[in-house]
Amino acid sequence: MHVGARAVISAAGVWAGEVEPSVRLRPSRGTHLVVETSRLGGADVSLTVPLPGHPGRFVFTVPAIHGRTYIGVTDVDAETVSEEPRATETEIEQLLHDVGAVLAAPLARTDVVGTFSGLRPLLIDDRHDGEPTADLSRRHAVLESADGVLTVVGGKLTTYRRMAQDAVDEAVRRRTLPTARPSVTSDLPLVGAWPRERRGEIPAPARLVRRYGAEAGFVASLPGGRAAARGVTAQELEWGVRVEGALTVADLLERRTRLGLVRADADASREAADAAFARAGAEPVAEG
Repeated sequence: MHVGARAVISAAGVWAGEVEPSVRLRPSRGTHLVVETSRLGGADVSLTVPLPGHPGRFVFTVPAIHGRTYIGVTDVDAETVSEEPRATETEIEQLLHDVGAVLAAPLARTDVVGTFSGLRPLLIDDRHDGEPTADLSRRHAVLESADGVLTVVGGKLTTYRRMAQDAVDEAVRRRTLPTARPSVTSDLPLVGAWPRERRGEIPAPARLVRRYGAEAGFVASLPGGRAAARGVTAQELEWGVRVEGALTVADLLERRTRLGLVRADADASREAADAAFARAGAEPVAEG
């Protein structure tokens, strides 16, 4: 089947070069460690650790959900582009070494209860050929190929809304597409957004309010059932299926609830996840 379109936008990340060969990328891998927050004295603030010899570069600790803290991030060349990038032992040891420089009791390898990694679609810059990936620009770009495909690439997760706005604006401008109004992305609140000073008005447990904002009341109203590990409720699991569109048990545990970052948590939560799909009337897609 052939489909005609006045504009085609490719947002394929590290695979952008496979969709449009004219796009030249140098993918890098970023890895985070997962440790128990209690191992850092229960700190609910972040540490910013400067890296000696690398001005402007830091390692951070970030308090996260489930009583865990994330430590990161590395920035190394990704020799292969994998759908499931993995942390290397070298990265793990480097992060432990870097953050340990400011801890009275440095972390050990046994303190690492999980890891996660991602790939950055960095654009090749001939002016900085051979430099470490950490020194390459994180700015995004919208590129047009000879056959008219628009590719949005580069950027960071935290700038995804601006990237989307720029890509659509470029498609409208270059293809003279009709548009009823300018983009509203910069002023459009995310689902659940609510003023911090008014959180007490939301009729739901404080834990759900912190995580789901204005949607916490709806989450709390969902049917009960078997809870997962680390206090994740049956309602949260069902929200992940009904509202966030989880397709597999792994999707629900790894992306929607982040329980999959620690294998023991995932193993203890699989039956509860299966039950959430059943309550939502959905059949999880077979994995693998």
